[in-house]
Amino acid sequence: MGRRQFLRLAAASAGWVLLCGHSPYRQWIVYRQTHLVILTSRDDPGADELGEKFAAIVRGALPDSHAAVGRGPRVQRIASLISTQQVGVGVVSRPNALAMYHGEGPFRQYGAIPLRVLVQNAAYRLVCRDDFVPQHGFLLAEALMQNGRDLGLSIPDDTSDIPPHVGALAFAKGRPLDPRDAR
Repeated sequence: MGRRQFLRLAAASAGWVLLCGHSPYRQWIVYRQTHLVILTSRDDPGADELGEKFAAIVRGALPDSHAAVGRGPRVQRIASLISTQQVGVGVVSRPNALAMYHGEGPFRQYGAIPLRVLVQNAAYRLVCRDDFVPQHGFLLAEALMQNGRDLGLSIPDDTSDIPPHVGALAFAKGRPLDPRDAR
């Protein structure tokens, strides 16, 4: 096959793929709609290990969640995906969570991200945006707190440097969600 034939074939194939609407991005959208993706970063092995434990616990307690870990190359990728609402939750170190919340340091380009904490331990926080579905936050907090006792987890109170998620706080206080929040 000559170079021109190859280029024509490549161009025709690319055009066909675009016209058919198949793209990795579209598959990513569908995957995110059917799986709870817990983001971690390769530059923080501790967060990655904790994310795997969280995913296993959530899959066991909430099998329909199809919880899975999504690994980014750096923690800034977590900020990017959460700030643009492409992914709901991520495991980050306490200092990184606070820097994301304030839009400081390596997260300056994303601005202050309206984070909320679902659960935390001494080193890490499972964070989401403030508009994460309250019922989902409640269920995640319940699953992790009841089945992850050996992980030293807690749910922050209202006075924390990053507020708790409304669903996680309802679970922690033993009260039902407001029906308007249960979307």
